[in-house]
Amino acid sequence: MHKIFLTVILTMIMGSKIFAQQMIPKQIGVEFTYSVFPKSPEKQNYMFNTGLVSYSKNGDYFFGLTEFSRKYYKYTSCDIPIDTFLLSGGYSFYVWGDFMRNVNLNLGIGGLVGYEQVNRGNELLYDSSMLTATDNFIYGANGKLSIESYLTEYLVFLVNGQLRFLKNSQMAQLSSLFGVGIRYNF
Repeated sequence: MHKIFLTVILTMIMGSKIFAQQMIPKQIGVEFTYSVFPKSPEKQNYMFNTGLVSYSKNGDYFFGLTEFSRKYYKYTSCDIPIDTFLLSGGYSFYVWGDFMRNVNLNLGIGGLVGYEQVNRGNELLYDSSMLTATDNFIYGANGKLSIESYLTEYLVFLVNGQLRFLKNSQMAQLSSLFGVGIRYNF
């Protein structure tokens, strides 16, 4: 009986040491993510983001990201590119994780602000049509659901889905993204 009790205590101590190495409050991480817009046309629509993550208590964290995205819209026989440059900030809540917290599910909410450029700033199209707006300041909000898996003590693999609402955008105001990424925690 004592051997079982000591085995359970030793397992809990070993587990707490491993747990203590991950998601420590005030721990900082650098994140890189590549995302795509679902149902993209023949040309690839994509988004890159990079930023910082700062953990708070219980696996929750603050995030601040810079993003660049390019999306093409079909116009007669050509594609019109829309480039977006965004700053994103918010908070991610720990929802679920295994006992060792090697795999976690997080739900994040945040705000977005940035700049959008249509057709690289050119108002005139190839058929002499004119665009009414080529540049816009945009703002909005986003929600993100992510699955985060620790590959090592410091390296985290991310899979996420986002839903975002952007005001003043030439794209659809409501859009979704699916992405994968990597985070390195210091």
